[in-house]
Formats: sequence, structure tokens, C-alpha cells
Amino acid sequence: MGRIYEKLRGRLRIEACGAYVEGLLNAAALEAVELWDIECVDDYTLRLNVYEPDYPRLQALGEKCMCELKVLSARGGSRDRKLIKRRWGLLAFLLAGALLLFVSSLFVWEIEVVGNDKLSRGQILRALSRSGVDLGAYRYSISADLVRSSMMQQLPELGWMTVNINGSRAVAVIVERQEKPEIYAQSDPADIVAAESGIIKRMSVENGKPVVKQGDSVLEGELLVSGVMDSLSNGSKFVRAKAKVLADTWHELSAVCPVREEVKEPGLLSHSRFALVFGKRRINLYFDSGKAIDGCDKIIHEYKLGVEGLFALPVTLVREELIPYDTELQQAYDREAMAQQLEKELLEDVEGEVLSQSFSQGESGGTYVLTLRSHCLEDIALAVDMPG
Repeated sequence: MGRIYEKLRGRLRIEACGAYVEGLLNAAALEAVELWDIECVDDYTLRLNVYEPDYPRLQALGEKCMCELKVLSARGGSRDRKLIKRRWGLLAFLLAGALLLFVSSLFVWEIEVVGNDKLSRGQILRALSRSGVDLGAYRYSISADLVRSSMMQQLPELGWMTVNINGSRAVAVIVERQEKPEIYAQSDPADIVAAESGIIKRMSVENGKPVVKQGDSVLEGELLVSGVMDSLSNGSKFVRAKAKVLADTWHELSAVCPVREEVKEPGLLSHSRFALVFGKRRINLYFDSGKAIDGCDKIIHEYKLGVEGLFALPVTLVREELIPYDTELQQAYDREAMAQQLEKELLEDVEGEVLSQSFSQGESGGTYVLTLRSHCLEDIALAVDMPG
């Protein structure tokens, strides 16, 4: 806006000649006539800039100081103002644009969510809408404290949040609740049970009463070390059992995938169609909008009007790119990738060492099955609190 004002005000480059040009500068300073870019050509000549509205005053001062003024160049000013007057349609368009910008800045037309990890953007936007933060909402009707209170009630996963509004943009800053680790006292009584079925190879009991021994076969959930110990004084006492129990275990994991599937081969020719979105209302700029499109992939590009990070207008240009494709049957499974995924899941599940493993595969009814069988040595001790 400042640059537009300067251009409409106009700027003149003046050459002043006279025996006492220094007096012209002093007189202009006393009369508050703004001069700049003053250049001394010789002892009797100066070149300087002045705003066009101040030029008549500078001419009057030049006559008093016996200086002759000559305009060397002019930029903006009366010529531009006359041009705008002749092009009243352009002026009306600029004024309407400025009015639209001012009015749109009073409403929220863009919502950004930052800081979310577990919660999806869709969950947060729906909760914000129910809390009064939605497209087209009057910005001065939004209270950050009320929105925070409403959001905390709707989403228990939130630890803290706030809404910052800058122009027509609303930024929801999310801090998710951190799950507290399970805390127990060393004095709380607990048993040790089997986390997996297997054959016990070694046991090391630090606290508690063992009820199985090396070489025993145990099932998942079976008691290994009891937290109830015999006491000479009280008959029995309750302790928190602690032990390391290494056992041979066997695991079987399977991955299932179709043998063949249709794979898309994109075509060479594509075309686009456009639509305009005003707030929440969409206007399609094409015919047959209700007709289903078969044999084409659709990629949607959205172009919001506004300046990113500053303001947004309630107008979005939507371009839908339609890419035709053909299909052909191809092998759907990748044995190596499936095997690597099974091995990864096995290592995540096993609390110990994988001693051996083998794969088997087969097809049935159009389905491919890859099975991983493994023999492991792992710690199967699992502490379980006794009922209070």
C-alpha cells in the first residue's frame, strides 16, 4: 500500500540553477518541503527530487532565491491519477478486491493442525468443528480457552492444545497426552508365569518359590515361580517373585497373499477438469458431474487463493487430473519381501535367540501362503501381580 501511495503522489527530478542555490535548500527546509537525492552539479546548479504536490511551493521559493527550476523527469503522480480516472473499471476492481480481502480476514478460511502424532488430522478437525472452529467461522467469536476446554472433553488423548488465529488462518497446536509407565512397589506380591509354552532349559530364581524344574514342559500362563513362601514364624509370607527362566520355544508365523492380481498400466493421454470452491460450496466447471468415471485414476490438485502464512481467501481452484489406465494380471506376491517381514515379526516377538528356522510355501484356491517355523531359546518369565 505504501508503494502505491508513493506512486500516486508523484515524484519529480528537478534541476535548480542560480547564484545562491544554497539559499533555496535552506528556505525549503524552513517551509518543510521534503527534498532528497540532492546532487551538486557545479557551484551554481543542483539536482534534487521533490514530491509533485510540493513543486509549486518550491517554485515560489526559487523565485525568491533567484533560482530557475526545470523539471528533468517525472514518475507517477497526476498522469497515473488521470489514467486511473479514465479506467474507472480497474479502480472499482481494486477497491472491490481490497474490500473482499478485508471482509475475508474476519473469517477463518484455512485450518492447519500441528503437533499431532497418534490422533489423525480428521479427528482433530471434526472436534474443532464441534468446538466452533470451522471454515467460515467469525474469527472474533472464537475463544481459545473455550475451544481448549471443549477439545479436552472430546479427545481424552489430548494433553494440551490451543488455537492461534492470524488473519484468516487458524493454527491448532496439539500436544498429546503421554502415557504414564506402570509403577509398582517392590513389596507388591507377584507370581512368575510362562509367557510362552516350551521346555525349560535353565532357571535362575532370585526371589520366590519355584514350582517347576529344568526339563519340565510348561504351557502359556502356567505358574513357574510362586510369590507365596513358607515362613517359620507366620506359616507363609507373600513376596514379589523374580526369576529368569530360559526355555526352548517353537513359533509358527504365516503370511497370506493372492497369487495373481490386476495391475494398472497408466495410459499416455490424460485430461483435466476444474471446479471452484467458495467456502464449503463447490461449483463444477464441467458437465456430467454425476457420471461415474471408470478406467481412470483421479489426482486432485487444490490451489488456494491467498498468501501462504499470511492470509487465505474463501476461494479454492480445484483441478482433477484424470489418467486412463489398462489392467493386466500379474503375480501378486513377493516371496523375499514376505520372508523378510516374517523374520522381522519373529525377532520382535521373541525375547531371546532364534536357534533355527525354516520356510514352507503353498498355493490353494488362488491364495499363496508362506509359513515360517522357528526354534528359539528365550526368557519366558512373566511377572503377574497377585489379586489384592
